[in-house]
Amino acid sequence: MSDLPWTPDFDTWPVEHNATALAHTTDTLSVTWSDGASSQYHALLLRENSPDAGTIHPKAREMCTAPTDIAEGLAIESAQVQPNGAVQVMFTDGHTNAFHPGWLRGIAWFGEEEVPEPILWRGEDQPEPPSFDGPEALKNPQVFLLWLEALRDFGVARLRGLPQQDGLLEDIVTRIGPVRESNFGRQYTLEIKDDPDSQAFTSDMLLQHIDLPTRETPHGLQFLYTRDNTTTGGEGLYVDAYRVAEDMRTEEPEHFHSLVSDVWEYSNRARGSDYRGSGPVVETDAKGRITGVRYNTFLRAPLKAPVHVQARAYKAYRAFCARAQNPRYLMSFRYEPGDLLAFDNRRALHGRAGYEAKGGTRFIEGIYSDRDDLHSRIRSLKRQLRQEAKT
Repeated sequence: MSDLPWTPDFDTWPVEHNATALAHTTDTLSVTWSDGASSQYHALLLRENSPDAGTIHPKAREMCTAPTDIAEGLAIESAQVQPNGAVQVMFTDGHTNAFHPGWLRGIAWFGEEEVPEPILWRGEDQPEPPSFDGPEALKNPQVFLLWLEALRDFGVARLRGLPQQDGLLEDIVTRIGPVRESNFGRQYTLEIKDDPDSQAFTSDMLLQHIDLPTRETPHGLQFLYTRDNTTTGGEGLYVDAYRVAEDMRTEEPEHFHSLVSDVWEYSNRARGSDYRGSGPVVETDAKGRITGVRYNTFLRAPLKAPVHVQARAYKAYRAFCARAQNPRYLMSFRYEPGDLLAFDNRRALHGRAGYEAKGGTRFIEGIYSDRDDLHSRIRSLKRQLRQEAKT
């Protein structure tokens, strides 16, 4: 409805349920909806999100007021449903504001919020990454969105059949968000170097790992674009570290406790730089949900800890490593020209089989970005598609 109030954001809030009854105390507004559900809102929540230019900037949609700008004893004086469905609230500080019913319903608390859960996998059940037609994804935002959602949910997703084009990798990545540079530069090429600053720049086999555990916050996403590959071997080896960790939580709880509590340090050991980062192998949030891993066997620094901590930490690391190399968990596939493989660098461990460089060429470009950009792009692209569907 075009005559509804604007909202303190740029999202689209469909009105699927109307407010049918209101009740209030001095500090709480209660709304009964047309489907029988009810929701409550504190007076301060409503007041600081009031859609007026003095409270919310009408262009930036950011708050213009600080908590101390609102009267400490603020209360609700009255509330009513307007003819257009908006909910009008009068406050004791003299402000009267009408709230968009779709926004009110959308931000309501109806119990524990459902958070999208990652889709955990083992290679025996998921032998290939979720894959999408590359040219179609670049011209169809709905397909591009499906690719991004697969990357978010599985931690790895692939575009196939892309043209061989200079600059294409960065163009695709910047459709998601900014490039995050590293000590390897803005963009890098996986090639054999005479004096490598990483084992990645050799033809040797690489154990599964995350990149850049040496940073305070390791880079969140990595993209590998295969321009050419006629070498023998060199298959990509991927493991869902979240699946490994969850299995260890259930089957090896003592090792899991070490993985989430004992802190390891990593150092990049290059001649021209000295990055060092530290953290547990498995990161969890306040509710115990796994949010990331910091695992790299060849960049670990010596563990500075009491000897009993060293003993349990090395045993737990060994147990994690054994699972990461177990064929049950392993996703193995060849990098084909035109493939763009995207993966969550803080979830999907990646490695490589050794390859024979003689008699063939191998040209793979790489770029990093961050997970925040992925989630932002998914939300903004969904908003764009909803708005287009309305017109």
